[in-house]
Amino acid sequence: MKTKIKNFFHKRTIISLVIVIVLASITGYFGAQFYIDKFMIEVVAVTESEERVRDNASKILSENAGKTPDQISPTNNFIIAEYNLNKEKSVKKITQGKVNASGITQGLYAEKILSNGEYYSMKISSGLVSLATRLYYTNGDNKVGYYEGSSIKETSATFPSTPTKELTLEEYKEMYGSSITYFVNYIVSSNTVESEEYLGQNELGNYEFKLKLDNAFSVMNYSYEIKTTSGSAKLPKFESVEITFEIDENFRLLKLSVKEQYQVSIKQLGNMYMTTTGELTDTFEYDGNFEIPRS
Repeated sequence: MKTKIKNFFHKRTIISLVIVIVLASITGYFGAQFYIDKFMIEVVAVTESEERVRDNASKILSENAGKTPDQISPTNNFIIAEYNLNKEKSVKKITQGKVNASGITQGLYAEKILSNGEYYSMKISSGLVSLATRLYYTNGDNKVGYYEGSSIKETSATFPSTPTKELTLEEYKEMYGSSITYFVNYIVSSNTVESEEYLGQNELGNYEFKLKLDNAFSVMNYSYEIKTTSGSAKLPKFESVEITFEIDENFRLLKLSVKEQYQVSIKQLGNMYMTTTGELTDTFEYDGNFEIPRS
């Protein structure tokens, strides 16, 4: 499976790059840009099913029962930690970071809370393009309450008292790529990890690891969130994704830091693609009486 997926992607990428180079030499930069817009999007907007890309988390958990994190591969540690995260009843995640596109810096801030079966998500992108949204969803519902913010600051915005609109679960997934119940943007599996490293235990006794992910299948969901939060009309093209993460002895995910590079389409520049680098950090809290904001 892994070999077939990567061989397919590798072959398509090589063909694409060759055509870009040829077009650039014949028609200049804008000819190549046209090809990127019309064809290469298919390479990144992968249609392989998420289920086939992921591993069987229950099987991995069973195979590694009784082991400590330093006895398990970094990839499997992440899979186990994400499996445990999805079983939690009370979670709060704070995301902070920034992206830079050719000298233009965009700040990113997000909150996500699960409490009493209800999910709350706030996303803020501030800078050249400023966007703010709040979303509410309760387990079992078929709608997501969507609120658009105004008076946007780095970590806050003003939101209306009634929803701007309601999204079906399918509409939400089209905008953000994955289910609203997910707390991790990336798909980490034996099919998406290109290299892994155990970094050791830190001063708190927690375990730290590093993973280099592929540029297609690991971001097959996340690409849609970047498109939405950046206000772009097109999906980004990833060039590198590296994550470091920290877990405790109970395989609870405590921190997830990401360094990534991709090409993003900038609407204000005629939808031309710009090289973008991002650094983001998620921090997780559990078992708290987390209050979901209502105003």
